[in-house]
Amino acid sequence: MKTAIITGASKRLGKAMALHLAERGYFIWIHYHSDLPAADALCRQIQSRGGEAAVVQADLSQEVAMRRMFDLVSERGNDCEVLINNASAFTPGTITDTSFDDWNRMLDLNLRAPWFCSTLAAALMKRNGKGLIVNMVDSGATKLWDNYAAYGVSKQALLRLTQVLAKALGPEIRVNSISPGLILPAEDTSPALWQRLIQKTPLQREGSPADILQTLDFILDAAYLTGADIVVDGGYRLVP
Repeated sequence: MKTAIITGASKRLGKAMALHLAERGYFIWIHYHSDLPAADALCRQIQSRGGEAAVVQADLSQEVAMRRMFDLVSERGNDCEVLINNASAFTPGTITDTSFDDWNRMLDLNLRAPWFCSTLAAALMKRNGKGLIVNMVDSGATKLWDNYAAYGVSKQALLRLTQVLAKALGPEIRVNSISPGLILPAEDTSPALWQRLIQKTPLQREGSPADILQTLDFILDAAYLTGADIVVDGGYRLVP
């Protein structure tokens, strides 16, 4: 059975992608850090729809935890056809008020974890001679958000990592990224601010998880696509 590992899978876009890939026939490894009830609920939801899934806990800032996660996948007899590096830290801070700990957390989760998860997944993918890695980037990679300085740096670096991995892991493994725009508001984004941002975009409407799932389907099926970033933002990147 085809297997997909999704980090940060228990909520938001991670949850949507897990449900979608389960419908496409994948066994889903639902990674979570601390929210076991949400991960268990998603697992039961997938199983109630006739799919197969299991949960796995790991602190992606710790090497031992990452290795243990992929060892568990291997011990269960699962190879890995798809890895989606979705887990992310989104902490506000300018260049002058970002703490040392916040900087480390952002780079640990948004860059170092995708790097090492990808190399560990690649070892499983090579058993079948093929695989796909998808990095979830963000509009913040290209927009200069003063109040999310470290976050933007980490996501811009993730774009570069996508290219580095695509070159290093080919021809067996493809690596691409998706950069969502105004899909789901952050918890601290007010409805008024969200609407102002939407009205600035050329399409003047928010996106939906379905837009990301369509893009994921395209990447899954586009066998000649690697090293690419697909921006799904309604033109948000075009406005100041």
